[in-house]
Amino acid sequence: MLRWSLATSLDENRAGTLIANLLGVAAAAFFLVFAERRGNDAVRHFLLPGFCGGLTTFSTVMLLSLQSMNPPSFQIPMGIGAQYLFETVVLSALTIAICIPIARKVIPVKK
Repeated sequence: MLRWSLATSLDENRAGTLIANLLGVAAAAFFLVFAERRGNDAVRHFLLPGFCGGLTTFSTVMLLSLQSMNPPSFQIPMGIGAQYLFETVVLSALTIAICIPIARKVIPVKK
């Protein structure tokens, strides 16, 4: 629901999906560190594929990318799909690189 709300609240569907993906990646980074620091596999098994997987919805990224690569059917300029896919991957990697060190500073190790 959150991903759909973001996608429909913005004028451009791709921007909402990108924001949802980046939020999901950031949440996944924090959940990974939490599971690592607290030894809680239940969090990792439930929240990563469940909440974060549903929020990031890679199938939506692929659909938007493929739609963008087929201008006669969808009337979107050629190349935007590849650009969108590239932006999603690069920004997701950057989000992970930023969020994991922050999470490691704010989530204490279980004693």
